[in-house]
Amino acid sequence: MHHILIVDDNAAITDILARIVRQEGLKATVAHSGEEALSLIRDERPDLIFLDIIMEPMDGWETLEKIKQDASTRDIPVMMITGKTLDPGEVQEYSALFEDYIQKPITRRNLCKVIRQFFRKEQEIDGAVQKARVVGADEGIIAEFRRLSRDIEVHKRLLLIMWNVYRATDDDSRKEVLLETIARMEGTQNEMIGRLQEIRRLVPSMMAGRPGRSDTRDKDI
Repeated sequence: MHHILIVDDNAAITDILARIVRQEGLKATVAHSGEEALSLIRDERPDLIFLDIIMEPMDGWETLEKIKQDASTRDIPVMMITGKTLDPGEVQEYSALFEDYIQKPITRRNLCKVIRQFFRKEQEIDGAVQKARVVGADEGIIAEFRRLSRDIEVHKRLLLIMWNVYRATDDDSRKEVLLETIARMEGTQNEMIGRLQEIRRLVPSMMAGRPGRSDTRDKDI
């Protein structure tokens, strides 16, 4: 049974989200502060964390950084919960640390969709990893494959966010900065895709589900 940790300083929200998660047949644990979350994560090792950004005294970004700085917890995937659209600064600073984000108000349908998509993708990655181990692939290559497979999906979603912010901005100077940021992110995205394709050529058992080049400017979230 998959285990999800829900972190929000609003007990009403954690209760609702936990109930939905349990109704999906998954285990749910809740924490109401960053400090409590860090303690629970080390003890219980959840498969996925939903982490609210706006909390006190330790906000979600600081909590996220601490999770990723700890060697024993850095591999646990985190999805951010927010009541606002992420700004470009947040995307640039933290994009490498979280899997995705969900914007409040959170509907049951949206939450279930995100959870199912996440674990389906993880299952696909695990299947490719198992096949690679059968043929004796190097563990370092396998770890890189797993990281890139996750990071590319996250990067695609963040690029969609950035393009939507760009389209909603009237300030020309801000648009110029956004375009520069998007260009850097697309360059990084294509480098990751190129490396992932190289790994798949080295280990043919990882060939399923190859991503295409980044092209997000005409899409919406």
